[in-house]
Amino acid sequence: MASNVLFESSVNYERAGVGFNFSLKTSPGEEQAAFRLTIDDLKTSRRLDFSHKACPAVHDFTRGYSRWLGTKGIRSTLGEDEITGAARQDLSVPELLQVLQEALDMVDQRFSSYLGPIIDSEGYSDVIYEKRDGVAWLMLNRPETYNAKRGITMDEMADALLDAAKTPDIRVVVISGAGPNGFCTGNDQSYDPEVERADYRGLATVTYGEVIRQMPMPVIAAVDGFAIGSGNILAYQSDFTIATTRSRFGQTGPRVGSPAAGHTVARLAGRIGQKRAREMWMICRQYTAQEAYEMGLVNKVVEPSKLWEEVDRWITDIKRVSPVILQMQRISYDQHDHFIVPERSPVQDHIPDFFASDECQERRLAFIERRPIDQAKNMPYVQIPIK
Repeated sequence: MASNVLFESSVNYERAGVGFNFSLKTSPGEEQAAFRLTIDDLKTSRRLDFSHKACPAVHDFTRGYSRWLGTKGIRSTLGEDEITGAARQDLSVPELLQVLQEALDMVDQRFSSYLGPIIDSEGYSDVIYEKRDGVAWLMLNRPETYNAKRGITMDEMADALLDAAKTPDIRVVVISGAGPNGFCTGNDQSYDPEVERADYRGLATVTYGEVIRQMPMPVIAAVDGFAIGSGNILAYQSDFTIATTRSRFGQTGPRVGSPAAGHTVARLAGRIGQKRAREMWMICRQYTAQEAYEMGLVNKVVEPSKLWEEVDRWITDIKRVSPVILQMQRISYDQHDHFIVPERSPVQDHIPDFFASDECQERRLAFIERRPIDQAKNMPYVQIPIK
């Protein structure tokens, strides 16, 4: 039994507009250390209600955070404006302090990522999206669930990716997950797909997967941690996957009763072969990043500290090549994925005059002359409707 524990702390996230108040303490006569968390609206200095109406991001976080605390030895109760709980009696003082540090870190992983206010805001609650230097960065921001997706997450992903697809100067999209533990672990199983259908499945007219398939620019999956279920699909649906050594890949559908089937399942065979794809989907084993690399599921494996350096290297390489040719190649690979043998190639259908274009001439001459490409001569993306 832990005794003489007294820890209180407050952490403010000014950009997000929220502050977190933690306490972990034992009192005379109590056999368990008591945990408490409240959240303040920094603008009004008042305690924030945990309802979806008050703040979707806080509502979502506290729901998952309360469950996560249970995995760390704190049996918690989610109230209207506080989380309270009792620590296991067998936890020593050092162990309790370690749990508290992890609890603080989990809050920081999510709320330090927000780029603006999350209260009374029309911004995204579950993802972080920004565009800079020709790159669209999309991060799933639910680390307390290992970045499992709920319906709102998927809707926000679709909306952000559609924006990237329609932005002419975006050359590449990078998808990642907040925190060091999970890229994405599929759909959040805490939502009942029948009772909470919209929250579980999303309402987007065009799903994020269809946007990724049809958008003109390449997509990089930057995987740090678990890529499981539809998180694994998200990684192998991307053009390139860069993973850290602590990442793991796999499917869970048959094991958790998710009726995953159809094209997104069969597509994996085109990446790693029929035998391996059936093994991954039907047996539900998990694979290390190195094993995923060896079977062709991952392009590169790096240490966690080198992930973003490696992503930047791939971005630089992508920016050196023709945007519109990459678009045509993406269409070609997708046609193969869909077992389509068209009468005409994407180039014939969409850019029949490419060989006479300034870009074609410039790229040929730059190669011969061993000089940088004049990017101003790149052809724009072909405006192909996403259906």
